[in-house]
Amino acid sequence: MTRHQTALFRQVLLTLDVAFSALAFYLALELRTQLGAIFPGLLGEFQTEAGAQTYTHVLVVMLPAWAMAFWTCRTHDFRTTSWRSSWRYLRAVGLGLLMLVVCSFWLNWDFLSRSFVFLLGAVQLAVLGLGRMVTMAAIRRTKRVDDHRVLVVGCGPAAVAFARSASDRAAWNNRFLGHLCVAGEECEAAAEPRRGTLADLERLLDTEVVDEVVFATSSRSGAAFEAALAACDLRGVDVLLMMDGMVQGSGKLEIANVTGFDMPMLGMSRVPTSHGHLAAKRILDVLVSAVAILVFAPVMLVAAIAIRAESTGPVLFKQVRAGRNGRKFVMYKFRSMCTDAEKRLADLMHLNEMDGPVFKITHDPRITKVGRFIRKTSIDELPQLFNVLFGDMSLVGPRPPLPAEVAQYEGWQRRRLSVRPGITGMWQVSGRNAVDFTRWMELDLEYIDRWSLWLDLQILVRTVPAVLMRSGAS
Repeated sequence: MTRHQTALFRQVLLTLDVAFSALAFYLALELRTQLGAIFPGLLGEFQTEAGAQTYTHVLVVMLPAWAMAFWTCRTHDFRTTSWRSSWRYLRAVGLGLLMLVVCSFWLNWDFLSRSFVFLLGAVQLAVLGLGRMVTMAAIRRTKRVDDHRVLVVGCGPAAVAFARSASDRAAWNNRFLGHLCVAGEECEAAAEPRRGTLADLERLLDTEVVDEVVFATSSRSGAAFEAALAACDLRGVDVLLMMDGMVQGSGKLEIANVTGFDMPMLGMSRVPTSHGHLAAKRILDVLVSAVAILVFAPVMLVAAIAIRAESTGPVLFKQVRAGRNGRKFVMYKFRSMCTDAEKRLADLMHLNEMDGPVFKITHDPRITKVGRFIRKTSIDELPQLFNVLFGDMSLVGPRPPLPAEVAQYEGWQRRRLSVRPGITGMWQVSGRNAVDFTRWMELDLEYIDRWSLWLDLQILVRTVPAVLMRSGAS
């Protein structure tokens, strides 16, 4: 199985996961119906429809939701341990159930039974696990999958790591043939077996079955290296080039094709680039923010009335903030200070308790009584749900700074602007004002480097106790 076939096989597995989930849906529906008939007093009446809405409509909505959940949690990656695969399935099923609950509020599925939701989760996990076991067993019995033979050029740490990976997965994808040493490169003791030097490449290509040559070496210059690439190209042997050292930190490389320009280009990025995952994040933002606006509408109404009752002036505080890559937008908050707060800022700068280009003091005299309460409970942040709905912000991300603060950033700190800002983030669940400015910036960059939809969900869950316990709030 070549790496190109592997990509197709992952798509097949993703499709099968969705199909198995649909089967689990019908099994859970039938099981809930039977259990309701056997234990009517325990589970109560099971309503299967409400007007034109039925469980079939629920399934139609859930099919793309499951596809997104499986893709996000990478259940289609079959070259992993059983434990990790089970954990990914558990996360995907949990994410699917979360989206089911959100859709039930959004689409008014009043007939949706809570017992069915729990039953669906259990049945789906069992069917998915059994389905994956049967699928993989069938592939092993019907197809030879160890016929992709790989030769590694290089004997350094990167080459050894790649060879170890290829050997560990030999039953599925690769048959590792050995290493070729490169002049000027120090060979690791673990670089075995050694099949000669780079000069022996042409002989091996002509005398042995070689499907792919992996150039895992930092020595990529000189006539010998160019001749090796030409030898592979001439014989139609696939080549992989390791770009070790070209991108710092967690940067990513990709081959980019620019419309109107025929030559392929090498793209480098330090931000999340998966369009599917980013689309899933945006869908989650829209759904959750819309539901949250409806749920917290009474709270926002009471807060607005309390603010107007205590002092004259606007209920909402509007402020220009810096968004993704410095784009300016108007951020909304409930007004928690007196109306002349901005004018009094200069007189209070000497009391600033934060380092860096931000201003925070514990007992700010500009904060009203109502304002202090809504800040402690984070109610003042609720209008930002509209910023999320409009697309200026996300539920999770670095906090949007003031343009004046951005102007004082050091170069490395500006990278926190490379993603859409959020209502909550690593800073909020790590102590907020108890965290110094440098650590705050580091937390934001850590979030960008580690970003995944699962990390967003973890932060959202951790935000709830942080708000209830008022961690670091002032």
